[in-house]
Amino acid sequence: MTNFEYVSPESKSNNELLEFAYNVVFTRSWRSDEGDYRIVPVADMMNHGYPDNVEIRYDEDSGCELYAKEDVQPGAALTVSYGQPTNPSRFLATYGFLNDAPAAFCKYVISNPSQQLKDIGYDPDRMLFYTGDGSLSQEVWDVMLFSRLERKPDMAQVKDAFYQAHMTGDDETKNAIHAQFQGETINALLRHVNHILIEVHDLTVKMSCFDASKHPRLPLLKKHHDMVTSTFGKVRETLGDMPF
Repeated sequence: MTNFEYVSPESKSNNELLEFAYNVVFTRSWRSDEGDYRIVPVADMMNHGYPDNVEIRYDEDSGCELYAKEDVQPGAALTVSYGQPTNPSRFLATYGFLNDAPAAFCKYVISNPSQQLKDIGYDPDRMLFYTGDGSLSQEVWDVMLFSRLERKPDMAQVKDAFYQAHMTGDDETKNAIHAQFQGETINALLRHVNHILIEVHDLTVKMSCFDASKHPRLPLLKKHHDMVTSTFGKVRETLGDMPF
């Protein structure tokens, strides 16, 4: 805040006002191609849609225009995308609602991932557990295996072969390496799934100690926990049915 000379010292020291301003910026603004955040009047009132039917375009003077991406029927809602709908936790934390997500981030988090791991598919928008049937995206399998190979110096040759096969589209070699480590990968995924399920269960129990009338977002958080529990439970069943 020290860089904003037009903001009074009183405003800068008002934590409640700063929290309000922060929430306005990050829930009612759009990220431009340059990476900065801009509040767009009228557009900031539009609901999320995926796929959306309205596109926001910026000009060199930071002005913007809204374009319909398709023919919109009279009375139909104009929607813009708040981002990929496959991370409902982020939607809840940022915008305060849960979308009907077809999939959810698998919550496998790696600190300081290597560039090779990113090339393999380490990305919350791609590492998905599907909410309907508990299936797993290919990126989950690839990242789980590759991240384990990275931690084993004696597997450097196998790791390099897997990376090369992935980058060149050599599915035969890639699938053969997956088959070699399938049991180990499934066990690692089961440990991860069980860990998340225990964490969510413990948080849900703690939530029951609070009065929902004083914490109005509790029912929404409970709904989110139910979604995570259901999805990860289905994934556990899917993994349990696979041959080691």
